[in-house]
Amino acid sequence: ESSFTFSHPSSPTKKEETIMSFASSLCTFLPFTSSRSDKRVSSLKRSSVHHRVRKSCNKNGNSCSPILRAVAAVPNDDEGQNRVEENEWTSTTFQLDRILEVAIKAANEGGYIMRKFGSEGADIVKTKVNTRDLLTQYDKEVQDIICSKIKSNFPNHRILGEEDVAPGADAAIKATKDAFIPKQSKNDDGEDPNGDYVWVIDPIDGTTNFVSGMPLSAISIGVCSLETKEVVVAVIYDPFRRETFHAIKGRGAFMDERKISVDNCSKIDDCLVATGYAPTEESSRFLLETTTNLTKYPVRSIRMLGSAAIMLAWVACGRVSCYIEESLNAWDTAAGALLVAEAGGVFTDFSGKEYDIFTRETLASSGNTEVHKLLLDAAGTTTTASAQR
Repeated sequence: ESSFTFSHPSSPTKKEETIMSFASSLCTFLPFTSSRSDKRVSSLKRSSVHHRVRKSCNKNGNSCSPILRAVAAVPNDDEGQNRVEENEWTSTTFQLDRILEVAIKAANEGGYIMRKFGSEGADIVKTKVNTRDLLTQYDKEVQDIICSKIKSNFPNHRILGEEDVAPGADAAIKATKDAFIPKQSKNDDGEDPNGDYVWVIDPIDGTTNFVSGMPLSAISIGVCSLETKEVVVAVIYDPFRRETFHAIKGRGAFMDERKISVDNCSKIDDCLVATGYAPTEESSRFLLETTTNLTKYPVRSIRMLGSAAIMLAWVACGRVSCYIEESLNAWDTAAGALLVAEAGGVFTDFSGKEYDIFTRETLASSGNTEVHKLLLDAAGTTTTASAQR
């Protein structure tokens, strides 16, 4: 058996790319597969690749890619770890693995631009809805980098990117509906020209923070099934902390290689609540009235971080207990909604309806029924009062 080492990540050989692709699947599936020889990838092959990856990462240290470091950290079959019920490796399984891999790479490339040009603040190119809704040259640049990566790997997939949509809630709602129009025809090869997935992208979530040089902005990528409209892959990348939050539907949520879960807050007065508001008068009023309602309970404290993606990722990993905001767009919430759900939390609108890609009201919590109901009451009272004006 020939030995090998991985060269620098920026210039992998063809052999290394093959191993890295296999390693990406190994990273996700190693804990979920049995050692039966009738699996598509045998236990022997998994063990061999895992050994090589771990040996290479031990030798190369920090120069080893994040994906390979994650693989190296997973216990091998012969280390006495318990395995859950075996799952079949289908074509969809590998497709979602590949989508996640591309999404993480795209987010990392976009994050490099954010770190390079946003650490000290960035110039405002123009405003959108009003002077509080900002745009920098890097929003479009980061989105273009992500879209290029998607198109080079999945040319038939659809893309819904914030920077391609006109400002305002009505335009966002229409663009989201248009992105999920059912496929109509197939090409001569029998393949749908629009693919089976829709990528929903916010290239820089938290632009005001980014402009001000505050390290609280993120890249949010949610990938949805065109048929079911469900989010099936999620990546939120915080380039300033270099934290990658990711999930595949049904497989749990992770921050880098560590599995994450929501906090265990069971009483409203123990909850740390995150909130925010859109640059509109109605949203400002909602923020003030909901905050007043929450302080009457009271909750432990309230935080406003300026990035929906970060606040949802932080609910998923237990840094905050819940997040409330009204009138968010699909690109603000798609990735975060899957992360929260896969981390054991609950995401609904203010009526208690479960999240879907068209949901604009955001209430994400750790899932305690009593706490979630009180949060619904706080938001619902405000919504009812606003409707009566």
